[in-house]
Amino acid sequence: MTRWARILAITLLTLWAQTIQAHKPSDSYLILTQPARGSTLDGQWDIALRDLEHAVGLDANTDGAITWGELKLRRDALTHYAFSRLTIEALARAERDRCSLQFRELLFDEHVDGGYAVVRFGIQCPFRPAQLVVHYNLLFDLDPNHRGLLDVQAGGASQALVLAQQSRTTTLNLQSPERGAQLRAFLDEGIWHIWTGYDHVLFLLTLLLPAVVVYRYGYWQPRASLFPFRR
Repeated sequence: MTRWARILAITLLTLWAQTIQAHKPSDSYLILTQPARGSTLDGQWDIALRDLEHAVGLDANTDGAITWGELKLRRDALTHYAFSRLTIEALARAERDRCSLQFRELLFDEHVDGGYAVVRFGIQCPFRPAQLVVHYNLLFDLDPNHRGLLDVQAGGASQALVLAQQSRTTTLNLQSPERGAQLRAFLDEGIWHIWTGYDHVLFLLTLLLPAVVVYRYGYWQPRASLFPFRR
């Protein structure tokens, strides 16, 4: 291959190395649990501190590090921001009504990609729901690629879904989970994530290039093993 092929390969490797550092998906983790009795559900919402810093501001002294004290000082702003972007409705037979979200406590947790605020809350519904309608609008105004990872646990079963800007609302049957719909949603999300992530494409290219070419005698050329009959 020519010198330009070598330049292209080096450029792709450089871009991939840079995007690996820069690519940190914006995700939150929302868990809703229905106890065996009653109309009140339990909620836990893990939201990345880096996202909350952009949304409401947490780093009071602007030193680049968010402390537990700074997080507690912004508790009211944080919970107001989060709860204003989440609506949960209860469904049962012909009844449909909105549930209220009641803050319980604020904690901190460390995920593999950094620190997260953990908001625990109650979900008070006017009756025991057979279905839940979840309207999710967190961070879409700041990051259209944000994803909400929803896990609903009821009756000994768990349902997991991905909430995105184009699919902000979902209805979940607490009595008979729809496994097929969940699988399709995760497959669609995975395909879209790879297709829109240019860093993933660059990564695949950097894996493929060494498999088909080799740098020898001052220039790139096809690997001989791929062309056994070439003289």
